[in-house]
Amino acid sequence: MKNKTFKTGALVFGLALLGSTQTFAQSEEKGNQKPPSFSELLKKLDANEDGKLSENEVDGPLKEQFATIDADKDGFITEAEMKPKAKEAKSEKKSKGQGKGMPTYTELLEQMDADKDGKLSKSEVKGPLKNDFSKVDTDKDGFLSEAELKNAPKPERPQRR
Repeated sequence: MKNKTFKTGALVFGLALLGSTQTFAQSEEKGNQKPPSFSELLKKLDANEDGKLSENEVDGPLKEQFATIDADKDGFITEAEMKPKAKEAKSEKKSKGQGKGMPTYTELLEQMDADKDGKLSKSEVKGPLKNDFSKVDTDKDGFLSEAELKNAPKPERPQRR
């Protein structure tokens, strides 16, 4: 009797262990999956086979983000609209002064000119520019002009190791 109970317990334990490893393996696979390519999406979802996806043909996250992905707002998602926007976003950030390089005078005015008088005073500027205000304000009028900012010395950065 003890032997039968032991065998039953070992069998139950083995099945439980097997089931948990299967579940773990499946969750690992889901974490490593890439999103489907546009051609894969077309095969699965493009009911009328017109080479683009309408809002009626999609579901899930694609349906939730449809308006955002449909850049030209024509009611369809095309392959061009599904392409990764990483390069585009990077160049857009750079052009807005958020990437590498110095922001333009206009960008600084938009960001810092609190009283909207078209000039940057010491009380309005932030960061390294505030610390170097007196060096940049070469005409000593208390404001930074576009010319002064263009000729401003680059801030010193600690060297990487």
